[in-house]
Amino acid sequence: MTTPASQDAWDLERIRQIVTQNDLERGRIEYKREIGNGRGALEAITALANTFGGVVLVGVDEDKQGLDRLTGVPAAERNRLVSMCWSQLTPPFSPDIIPIKLDHDDRYILAIIINTDYIRRPVMLNKGNKVLVRLDDQNQPPDWYRLRDLFTEQAPGYQDTGLPPAGPGTFTRKGQYQDVDLALRGRLLLTGPRGRPSQITGPARAAALAILNSNETPLTGPGSSLAALMSQMVPGAFGANDWQLDGHANTRQFNARWHGLGPTGRTLTEARIRVEITPRPAHGDNLLITLDALLTDARRPTLTESLNTLPHQPENQGFTDTSATTALDALTKAATYAPTPFIGIGALRKLMLDITGTLWGPPGETLSSGIFGQPLGPPALLDLTIFTLAAPDPLYSDSSPTSLNQTIDFDTAQLIPDNTPGPWTPLGPVQPDRTQLSSPAAQAPLIHDWLIQLGIENGYQNIEQEVSRWTGITT
Repeated sequence: MTTPASQDAWDLERIRQIVTQNDLERGRIEYKREIGNGRGALEAITALANTFGGVVLVGVDEDKQGLDRLTGVPAAERNRLVSMCWSQLTPPFSPDIIPIKLDHDDRYILAIIINTDYIRRPVMLNKGNKVLVRLDDQNQPPDWYRLRDLFTEQAPGYQDTGLPPAGPGTFTRKGQYQDVDLALRGRLLLTGPRGRPSQITGPARAAALAILNSNETPLTGPGSSLAALMSQMVPGAFGANDWQLDGHANTRQFNARWHGLGPTGRTLTEARIRVEITPRPAHGDNLLITLDALLTDARRPTLTESLNTLPHQPENQGFTDTSATTALDALTKAATYAPTPFIGIGALRKLMLDITGTLWGPPGETLSSGIFGQPLGPPALLDLTIFTLAAPDPLYSDSSPTSLNQTIDFDTAQLIPDNTPGPWTPLGPVQPDRTQLSSPAAQAPLIHDWLIQLGIENGYQNIEQEVSRWTGITT
């Protein structure tokens, strides 16, 4: 018997067909009359997860015949089973549990769907540190060879994925002056089904743009923190371009860019999204979504503005020694202008939430699971990096980034004397699961912890109290 891949295939009619076939337990299906203390259901879930997957049907009596087997369980048992999977399995595993209502007594069959494509194996029962596998119709401990294979095949950890450093190197704009003062980068790494290739098709690319340009996109939609920040800094009309495809695109890459424009047309904010699929034949393709939010202090002079301060030279007349010195001074001013604080911790928190929400929550959930083929869930990794960028010296290309404390205003938080903050701070990574980070309220504790980490690593005293004042979360 094969297990239907689609959750939609599990309904009452399907359950009735199965239980009347008089083949209760096979290699990929198991029945449990009730959850009870959870031991039997959890052992079945663990064994199927560590083998070929399958389904556990709770509310089906093993000892009865025909449709009399459908005894059902109360609806509340679903939540209790979810809690058990999280608290009694390592790594915490939350299979899809579909409640199927019976025709009588307000009782349900719970269809527990175990898809091994997205499980970090081995799955272990915490009580007794027990690992089980499914052999024929029995749940048994694995032999040494099977146990070795389970550990060998498990999804790669964060350090094994080959993620590039989260520094500012990728922001270089060849042949253009760069005046980004503060950058936030969020990255979401998803591992696809084992051995199955992924592709980004033309329709998928169009659907991604439609999501990014919808009113519900946290980072750049109406009410986004990017627009609010620039509107506070710049008087007059503030405009933004739609998300547009950017750069090279193929079945393994997707790039798009959004510009937030000041009244003069100057780019004051920018957002970029980059999706890369990396083939990993042994484990399934990796999908890395990188979302960048770039902010410019409106008070920083641009290169054009600096050049406009130069003395006007007659046509075809070269610079004199004096005018050359003046030109060099103007270029140096544009390159070394120290950004002043322009974003407080409250605005920074909102920006971090918007990035996390776009990557993980709606519409990030649709973007990640529906369009590009990978589901949100383990194995998944999410991280965030905050860094500052010095405008590169026009005469040299290796200018050092500015210090973080020049850019972020932590209000009443105090700098540690003689501390030298680093130019960028990676925050995380964390490994979220399907039931986490599904809303701004669920993401708030993570952002709270990241803000404290950011402050501590960059030399701020009293940062815990300052963050708690903005988040309402007390440590």
